[in-house]
Amino acid sequence: MRALVAIALAVPALAHADDEIVKGSIVKIEAQEIYVDIGAQKGVAHGASVRIKRAVSLRHPVTRALVQDWIPVGSASVTQAGTVMSRAVLGDLVTQVKLGDVVEILVDRPDVAPKPDRPAPPPPQGPPVDPQTAEVLGVFAAQAGQTLEVRIASWERYLSARSGSPFAAAIRRDLDQLHTLRDELRPRDSAQHSDTIVTVGHEPVKTAVAGEQIPVVFVLDEPREVASAYLHYRPRGNRTYRSMLLVREHDIYLRGTLPAEVVKTPGLDYFVEVSTPDGRSGLALGTPREPIAIDVRAPTMLDHFGSVPGRSSVKIAADYLDFATFDERDGDHADHQFTANVDFTYRLDSHVESVGVGYGVYAGSGGFANTVWTDAMPIQRSGFHYGYADIEVGGTSDGVHLAAGGQLIAGVGKEGFGLGGEGRFRIGDRDGTNLAFIGRTVEQVGFLSDIRLGTRPTDKLLLGISVGATNQPNNGDVGVKLATEIEILAIENVSLILRGSWQGRTTAHGGIGGGGGLGFYW
Repeated sequence: MRALVAIALAVPALAHADDEIVKGSIVKIEAQEIYVDIGAQKGVAHGASVRIKRAVSLRHPVTRALVQDWIPVGSASVTQAGTVMSRAVLGDLVTQVKLGDVVEILVDRPDVAPKPDRPAPPPPQGPPVDPQTAEVLGVFAAQAGQTLEVRIASWERYLSARSGSPFAAAIRRDLDQLHTLRDELRPRDSAQHSDTIVTVGHEPVKTAVAGEQIPVVFVLDEPREVASAYLHYRPRGNRTYRSMLLVREHDIYLRGTLPAEVVKTPGLDYFVEVSTPDGRSGLALGTPREPIAIDVRAPTMLDHFGSVPGRSSVKIAADYLDFATFDERDGDHADHQFTANVDFTYRLDSHVESVGVGYGVYAGSGGFANTVWTDAMPIQRSGFHYGYADIEVGGTSDGVHLAAGGQLIAGVGKEGFGLGGEGRFRIGDRDGTNLAFIGRTVEQVGFLSDIRLGTRPTDKLLLGISVGATNQPNNGDVGVKLATEIEILAIENVSLILRGSWQGRTTAHGGIGGGGGLGFYW
């Protein structure tokens, strides 16, 4: 009796032992039908099962080697099998397939007695890997054969919980590719957001101040049902939403920050969309038509001067300019100047872009190209201690940032109280590429004009090159000055400033200069 039971159980296995899956591709799409390049010659028969796949090229998350993989598109049955081609009716699925997609058809082969299995050799053991690498490899391996939505959901869940992973940047690039492929297969529209599939706890703020970030936090009611979550947001009145992947904390919290540039009057709207581990997407809080709303008010004057990182800066710098370094004529042609200043600047989010105050010192001797200093003609000296108030206004016109500013200078020199002023006009952002025109005049010292090109070749380096004219330090002969400045943001919130220059009043009367300083930002 036991032997009969064993034989009965073995029959299904024998019947399918030599069934074969043959592969081909879609060669024609017509109405709601597809034609594939495999037919009766390879055993395809009417009613055989058809599976449609899309070949994709992905990157290994660790080695970044190219990996050939596939995603399932759909399935159907053969409705007509020709000698070399077969036909299948897809219905609405036909909109998701394209020429060249891979098809696999199950062919029922005659039963053949099975061959005894030989034990497979044990797989080779690779070198040990660290926990972070092992985790990302586990996520990648679990995606084999999964749908596009499941692959996306699994990577998004990994990123939302491991945004600081060393593999995060590479995975984001792969996600962009998967999102593009999903859009090709099935463009996303508002219908995908129509159903609420989970709920989250959230206490929205009612009002906010324009130009300030808004942190938001959500609590998952069913953490196991959520693979990833996106926050969609827009300034009120905009037709489209921006999106950000929310950060997962302690499995049940979702956190994000609404950026300052979208916090505008009169308000801000947002809603939350989630994806489940099986790739379904839907709403969790709010909808595109009925989002969560925050009223935004214009900042008061006190808000403008609130404590915001990066708005305040102090620069301490000193320069020494020598106009006679290369003057080889006989006699004393000394001509030099020393300047030092401390500047405080505070930036604002308005048409008044910055205000500042500062203190400076001028000290110099000479100022003339051909004068020989002697006991009978002692060298002229100047000195001026001053303070100033600074303001700069600006805005964007046709995509170009324009700004104008000035200083009111007041101080005391060898001739007593004196006044001065500075005007400037800048094309371009002050922290990026810009061209500035600057003019300054100070009683008892003289004038200085500059045309300065500034640029930022890297995030940590600011570079400026300038050419100008001056008659400082004694309202003397006019000379030219060629200068360069490098500001290195070497340490967080602290920068190192280095300056070098050549200046001269004639071809025979010229010299070099230099200086430096420190910048502090908070």
